[in-house]
Amino acid sequence: MLNPGAPHPSDTIVNRSFRLVFEDLAKYSTVPAGLSAAITLEKDQQPDSVWNLSAAVVQDPQYRTLAIRLPENTYRIKKLILTDSNRIARFATPLTGSSKAGMVSRPLSISFALNCPAGQPVPVELLPVADSDTPESFGYPAGSFGNRDAGTPTDTYIFIHPIIRVGTIVYDSIPVQLTVQSWDARGALPPVIHYLPAGVQRLYLPSTALKHKLSVSKWGSHDELELTKADIREGTVYAMGGSIPAKKLKTVYEYKIVKGYSTPFTKTDFAYHPDGKLQQRLVWGKRSDLSNYLARKDLFDYTNGHITTISSYDEANKWMTTTLVQYNAVGKVVALEENSPVLQTRATANYIALDSRTGISQDYRIDVSYTYGHGLYTRNYSKTMRGGSVLSDILVTSNGNREEGSYDYDLSINPYVHLEIPDLLFTQYTKHNLKFQRKTWYGAYPEFEAYNFSYTYDEGGYPKELQTAYRSYQTKAAAYVIRTVFVYQE
Repeated sequence: MLNPGAPHPSDTIVNRSFRLVFEDLAKYSTVPAGLSAAITLEKDQQPDSVWNLSAAVVQDPQYRTLAIRLPENTYRIKKLILTDSNRIARFATPLTGSSKAGMVSRPLSISFALNCPAGQPVPVELLPVADSDTPESFGYPAGSFGNRDAGTPTDTYIFIHPIIRVGTIVYDSIPVQLTVQSWDARGALPPVIHYLPAGVQRLYLPSTALKHKLSVSKWGSHDELELTKADIREGTVYAMGGSIPAKKLKTVYEYKIVKGYSTPFTKTDFAYHPDGKLQQRLVWGKRSDLSNYLARKDLFDYTNGHITTISSYDEANKWMTTTLVQYNAVGKVVALEENSPVLQTRATANYIALDSRTGISQDYRIDVSYTYGHGLYTRNYSKTMRGGSVLSDILVTSNGNREEGSYDYDLSINPYVHLEIPDLLFTQYTKHNLKFQRKTWYGAYPEFEAYNFSYTYDEGGYPKELQTAYRSYQTKAAAYVIRTVFVYQE
């Protein structure tokens, strides 16, 4: 029962990812925010195979580009210029033979083999571009440094907001790949591939072009937008992305690995109604003699498309808990009541919009108050959400216990969010997957804490496997690993 075979991440034979790393950029005192790298690559020994790319520069903790994904091959970097949000060159790598070439140890062109399945860093040196510098001094043609060059026509800018709907969930805070094909009076210009970070991003279009075709691809979705020169209104925000159906979890396997030895831990099966709504969840466990048993069966009842009752039973079909759920007018959970033979828990929630961001996924805070049937204590929980991820949370108990956390998430799809199962910690609103946490406990504390999360993903952006490492909270000694394998319906 607890054996999905030996699912290992399939090697990506065709495509690999890399990041340009700018190790020397941190030594400069004034590095403007919002830098973007304009890159030209060609396949080694194939000068006619040219890639024109644009990728946002981030600091994490080194300055680097977002991940760039290309077919496995050997490439040669022919151009690298970092521009600010006004399209003005701030840093560049000089070409061999230019007057600036002697100021770096590795002028362009630089060759590198793109062959690492896990993604690879490619270190590149940069020089600052002073106001007196010309593109020619770096080996580039006149006009290459953008709108700072006298007499250069000013390019038009618009804003692109990538928005992809996966099932019923809207993702508007994700990085995407955008391809721009433009045409001028002489015909097609070389296409440019932009690697845009999450959120609304400025995009410059060549001023000489008469028509543009923009296309976005992500997680199997595809969207296109065509604009003529007359259509463009500078500063307009265009939403692009499309929609795709959500994958449905079929089974989730968990294994516990201690000192390299793996044993089956749990298996969770999901069943659905004909309309796609979740019908039941079966959690199987292993006894000490390795026989299987049904640890929990959850049945879900709906009102107006939302789960309003969760009834849970053990393997003898004996009632364990019932959870009753209430929603507000926009479909957010505002109250839960969980009843069991030994405890009643009531939770009431308020949602507070924050000013730090607006949009579909506006920053907000969930404040939850808990009361218990025994009346011995109460709890208050608060979590801050941004773009479908949890920034931080705090849980305070009236007896003085306290738990605080801050978190980092990936930008891939959390398969559990599409189940829309309400719970007392309101995890149903987390669109992405946890990749790092910083936790502090006061008063009571756990015996073990999760400290490392390692994922592999499929081409659709869903996790295939997760390995969560646990350690002793007090000694920090490694204790065990939980390996989670996700299986989806075909």
